Amino acid sequence: MPNTPSVPRASLAALSLLHAAVLGAAAYVLPWPSLSMFAILGGATAAGYLVTFTLSVIGSERRAVAWRLTSLLSIGFLGYVTYAALGSGLYVNLLYEGVGAAILAAAVAAWCVAVLFLLPLSLWGIAKTGGLFRRRRKAGAVGGGAAIVGGGVLLAFSLAANAGSARGRAHLLETPRELDDLAIAEFASLREAPDASDKAPSLFVAHPVDCPVAPHESREAVAFVTFLDTRAEGEPVAETVCVAGDNVEAALRAARDTLSARQAAGDAVVDVVTSSRTLPDAGPLLGSVIVRPGIEGVCDASRCLLPWQLFGLDAFTDAANISALQAEIGVTAKGLRKLLGEPPADDARFVGLDAITTRTYLVRAADRSVTPLRHLRSGMRPLDHATLDGALDDAAAFVVSSQVKDGRFRYTVQPFDAKVSFENFSVPRQAGTTLSLCDANAHSKKARDAARASLKFLVSLEQQNENLGGIIFPKGKKDTTAPLGSTALTLVALLSCRAHVGKDFDETIVRLGNALVAMQREDGGFHPAWSPATGKAVPGRDALYAAGQAVFALVLWEGNEGDGLPRPQNLKAAIDRAMAYYSGPYWNIPLRDFFYLEENWHCLAARAALTHHRNDRYERFCTDYMTMKMRFIQSPSSGVDEDHVGAYAFGHVFPPHHAAAAGFAEALAASIAIKRFRKEPTDKEEQVLRWTLSYLLRHQWRQDNCFMCTKKLRIAGGFSENAASPIIRIDFVQHAMAGLLNGGRVLGLVDG
Repeated sequence: MPNTPSVPRASLAALSLLHAAVLGAAAYVLPWPSLSMFAILGGATAAGYLVTFTLSVIGSERRAVAWRLTSLLSIGFLGYVTYAALGSGLYVNLLYEGVGAAILAAAVAAWCVAVLFLLPLSLWGIAKTGGLFRRRRKAGAVGGGAAIVGGGVLLAFSLAANAGSARGRAHLLETPRELDDLAIAEFASLREAPDASDKAPSLFVAHPVDCPVAPHESREAVAFVTFLDTRAEGEPVAETVCVAGDNVEAALRAARDTLSARQAAGDAVVDVVTSSRTLPDAGPLLGSVIVRPGIEGVCDASRCLLPWQLFGLDAFTDAANISALQAEIGVTAKGLRKLLGEPPADDARFVGLDAITTRTYLVRAADRSVTPLRHLRSGMRPLDHATLDGALDDAAAFVVSSQVKDGRFRYTVQPFDAKVSFENFSVPRQAGTTLSLCDANAHSKKARDAARASLKFLVSLEQQNENLGGIIFPKGKKDTTAPLGSTALTLVALLSCRAHVGKDFDETIVRLGNALVAMQREDGGFHPAWSPATGKAVPGRDALYAAGQAVFALVLWEGNEGDGLPRPQNLKAAIDRAMAYYSGPYWNIPLRDFFYLEENWHCLAARAALTHHRNDRYERFCTDYMTMKMRFIQSPSSGVDEDHVGAYAFGHVFPPHHAAAAGFAEALAASIAIKRFRKEPTDKEEQVLRWTLSYLLRHQWRQDNCFMCTKKLRIAGGFSENAASPIIRIDFVQHAMAGLLNGGRVLGLVDG
């Protein structure tokens, strides 16, 4: 190798070590389920840079050879990244409206980072070691590197050019409206069916359905009909049958004939295949979003799972793409094939599977009326007094029915098979649900008794030290500390419910309040925990959410909710310090102009303080925070799916979480109340709140859309996680109930 002495040593060692660490971590940490080209090339390039680093440190002349080979390998790796990132991004951009552009932008951004990281050191290495073909100098190196990367770009665009199939083929010529009219006309002649008995099973079918033809390959119109079948011995069972016809009228007629011959009772669901496409051989990153939640099902030849089946089976939370954060998002080939009945295989691939899009209809038993469905919902509900009252009645009834003997509320429930779990039970969520139930007590005659039972459970968790107390779960656990959030939100619930359940818990209220005051730092913030063993606060980092809950609790104790209770002389000063800190130095950083953390509870505290503890800066902290958050509410002009207008979301890639929108509505209602108290305009906030409340009403499980819900437990009134996961968690309902209640109140649509 000529001019080896000119090859740098110290700088090369430092840069090689950096590249080895970053590329090695990327190859190891990214959760590829099987050995991938990315892992191979990334790992090999990292190994090359590690060798280069070692040879540079010891001063070996062979470092030039190692650097040259690694540089060539790095450019090859960049070519692959170019093909994978841009090709995948362009593919999804053709595939999805809205979400495709977001993923393409993310892919381009990732590619730019890869170029800036890999290319400079690689081109420098080739130029320093003789050029691309050794006799050529820097121009040759640059030209050769550009040729390799350019080849990757051409491959990426060739993939995109062949990705017209991403949109699949349309199976029907009819528009959705024309298809709706055909379905209404066809099922109008079907005889009425008796209502399903209370003992009848759920209409949800968990197993795949075999078709007489493969829907993607068939030139016939294909439909699926789900109903309670008479052919089972004893009680009817839910069954899905696949039918086909020369055209859509024939397929609908076959579905009607199936119901006429075999339906025992209850409603029926009909899915008409409108389009299909072959899934590409995508890796885990692209593959996780390759099937659209609630819109597409999947088929392995003639064996299919419908869109609502994938949703009900929780197929869209199978891919853990960010393992360090335990972010479970998207589908996996292994998971889909397992649900389709294939043996689990770590090397499972998407290739060979087809995605199908359907138009779904609910056919009512009583009058054979036909309602088009999206995400198992019938569309937007009116935002009015009657609708909100009904939604709150159902939500309160769900919470009350979720309570078990010890006073706890069921933590999670699967709405289709009634599976219940208390895993990861959370005291703050139990307390928050109790708070919301007391606020909504007018919507359930059983709310007061349920709240009392919950509070009795919560105070049983108290551990004391003289006149201080903290909440620790599980009950009686020793050698541990009471988290700020558990203690603060339990105190909020006790004070908020006091007018409804009486004064039996007053002694606990005082001890928990004293502990909160003892947990306050000198700067006005709060320590994250309190030790019952020492009676002192435990220093540490701030706990998310908990500080706002602590301020809220102290404000309630000082206000009407705490009337007749002993209060420490320094309570007002403690609240002053807390409000001054959180509205001042806490978030007095440049990021304040762009973003806040989760501060919803501070808004609730500021609203509660309006009657007795005004603080201008603290109120503005809430209103500024909500002004920032309103930017993330999807409006009718945002370009999102119509079902997601009003959602709180950072983009179009993944389905928004209902609880995030609910918490936003809860805090925005408080912000509106504060601004009105300050004589400030709230027109914009009210419009955004209307969008969000409409979104929540659309996605709530109600009696009229719970036709697939289990009858073993009450599901109506609950809220699933989002359009991709059916799981109902108690705090999803807590925040939605509070958002609907308080949002409805400030809009004049709910009494109180």
